[in-house]
Amino acid sequence: MKYLFAAAVLACGLAQPAFAEQGGNDKAGFRAEARVTLETPTVSNIVEDDDVYKLGTKLAFGGEAGFDIAASDKVVVGPYGTFEVSTVKSCEGGDCISATNNYAVGLHVGLKVGKRGLAYVKAGYASLGIKVASGGLSVTERGNGVEGAVGYEQGFGKSFYGRLEFGYGDNGKIYGIDFQRRHASIALGARI
Repeated sequence: MKYLFAAAVLACGLAQPAFAEQGGNDKAGFRAEARVTLETPTVSNIVEDDDVYKLGTKLAFGGEAGFDIAASDKVVVGPYGTFEVSTVKSCEGGDCISATNNYAVGLHVGLKVGKRGLAYVKAGYASLGIKVASGGLSVTERGNGVEGAVGYEQGFGKSFYGRLEFGYGDNGKIYGIDFQRRHASIALGARI
């Protein structure tokens, strides 16, 4: 998967000059942002079908990088990669379960709104790390699946922007239990 993402980024970088000559879309190009995310990892289908239990709601910190290609003067499309470190931890007695981190790679599609806005959707592959600790022993496992998000970006000046995003990830089974992740993020970033 990481090689596919690297190939997509390289292909986008090679294609960008041709789109840039056609001009008009200031949302195209490389972007990088710092993110703060309110996340709620959940588990489901433990006792019976459709039961859902929250591990907790805490902050995650990280960043995202992407490369957007101007598909037209109002639409951008391109790959992205996100990495966030989680602070979610739930303990009962001496037993604890915590989310360690989350990373995702996928496709970002945006539609310009007005002069400085961008409404966007993202879809891709996501991986959530879970750590279980009991009595001095601990084990870490990852759940892999899909994620999607919707958001809005507001530009500040020529290069800087702020974002608000809401998303959901289905991280498959970890230790035989279904894990999901819901999140709301704010971000500050810049386009180069």
